[in-house]
Amino acid sequence: MPVEKLSDRDELRQFLMRDRLANAYLLGNLDPQYWQFCRWFGMRKDGELESVCLLYIGLSLPVVFVVGPSENFDRMIKECSPELPDRYHFHLLEEQMSEIQGTFEPASHQRMIRMGLERSNYEHLENSNVEVERLGHRDTAAIMDLYQHYPDNFFEPYQLETGLYFGVRDEELGLSSIAGIHVFSEEHDVAVIGNFVTHPERRGQGLATACTGRLLDELFESVSFVALNVQETNTPAIKMYSNFGFEKNNVFYEGRIE
Repeated sequence: MPVEKLSDRDELRQFLMRDRLANAYLLGNLDPQYWQFCRWFGMRKDGELESVCLLYIGLSLPVVFVVGPSENFDRMIKECSPELPDRYHFHLLEEQMSEIQGTFEPASHQRMIRMGLERSNYEHLENSNVEVERLGHRDTAAIMDLYQHYPDNFFEPYQLETGLYFGVRDEELGLSSIAGIHVFSEEHDVAVIGNFVTHPERRGQGLATACTGRLLDELFESVSFVALNVQETNTPAIKMYSNFGFEKNNVFYEGRIE
């Protein structure tokens, strides 16, 4: 079957819910606030969706996700290529990376771990010594300044409209730590958190833990499931997330086509 454009949210949700954790980003993007930035493509087998490709254009660098059997990957990318930009970020499962030779050559890529947390398994970590505050548009300049220490962030100022960015300030450095989201959907009961960064001079002081805890407290009032991505080599971050109750799921790759 040829690759086709998709627009039926119910069909996409049913397909993506087969693995809610692995597909957390895509599920969140079914929400109306993100839908306008999505271009969905699919391949069918016997009339049923077998593979899905999402092009998300709501970031300064678009992102491409591919879900489905690795043997479909080459054909999916080739048939979608007229719709894809020249430059984009990609998320691919580990087994799909073996299929990219001859299809495209990433400028860079790294192994990542997807972790997930159900509300019922959440371990609240109390840190009364750190004052965490909600961030808004008035903080955009300070946020962008802090993200200079994390140039690969996926932050866009419109994300602040969710009210789900939290940070810590100090008198010397100003905004010194931040935690936020990539996607959030009450309708689809999922959030993906990220864009974490702490100023190099304030690392190891529990600021990231405090910001993440405040964010999770807020999220679990609205959704029951939260996911995140972390570099496989970032042992301190993995330990922190595990302390909250996050569990590892699949290994995948993030990279860029340029």
